[in-house]
Amino acid sequence: MYWCYHCYAHNDCSTRFCARCGQSVEAPAELSYNERLCWTLGHPDGDRAVLAAQSLGARQARSALPALRKAVDENRDPFVAVAALHSAIVIAGVEELRSWLERLSESDGFMVRTVAHEALQERRTLG
Repeated sequence: MYWCYHCYAHNDCSTRFCARCGQSVEAPAELSYNERLCWTLGHPDGDRAVLAAQSLGARQARSALPALRKAVDENRDPFVAVAALHSAIVIAGVEELRSWLERLSESDGFMVRTVAHEALQERRTLG
């Protein structure tokens, strides 16, 4: 099984057009590894998306910040959102993300809210 690069649908072959959206199943050849990880943040398999978020943080992929923020803000999967938030904090730091973290610390999702609140509190304690 292959995942369509455009719509994440399952397909039998990696070199054909997607049965769902009609576009090529393959990812563009020129994508960097970090760009592929950013694509994986939206993957329907939550474990893959979490691993991608963690990998982007470990790689200090600053170019991934918009994709990480989107994964948090959309909050489709709270585990992906938390992993993406942790990575964004690792990459950019609390001070750069302060206004976003303050907004998240008052959000509905308790897991994201907790991580944002703890990051803000830790920074206040250290500072």
